[in-house]
This record gives sequence, structure tokens and C-alpha cells, in this order.
Amino acid sequence: MSINSEYHEDIHEKVRAILSEHFPNYMFIVMNDEGDLYYDFTNLPIGKMLMREVRDELDVDDFDFEWVEEDEDEDT
Repeated sequence: MSINSEYHEDIHEKVRAILSEHFPNYMFIVMNDEGDLYYDFTNLPIGKMLMREVRDELDVDDFDFEWVEEDEDEDT
């Protein structure tokens, strides 16, 4: 779902203005609490290229973090 709708038009214009002031090519993706995606990019070729670059950057097996799950039944 594109963020370019009447409901989000004011937000879209603010984000686009800030990004285009600093970057000639950009893409942004956001998700609301319901899981709906909103996105925009400079143009389609740039959007596709940036998505490929992000996919390649994030396609690693050695993230440096430790996942710790707490037992909800454990009384302290």
C-alpha cells in the first residue's frame, strides 16, 4: 500500500520534503500497528535498486545480538 493517499498526504509530503532536501535518491517504508505497509521512493528504478541493496546488506547470518526470552511463569 502506498503512503500516497488522502489520509496520509500531509505526512507523505513532510517525509518526502525532508528526504529530497538531503538525498537525490531515497526510499522509505513504514508499518503501522495493524501491520499495514506504507512506502514511497524517488522513482521505480531507484526503488527497485534500493530494495536490492537493502536485501543484500541484510542477508547475513552473523547479526551481533543475543535473544533472551523470559519465562512468564517464573515468579521472582
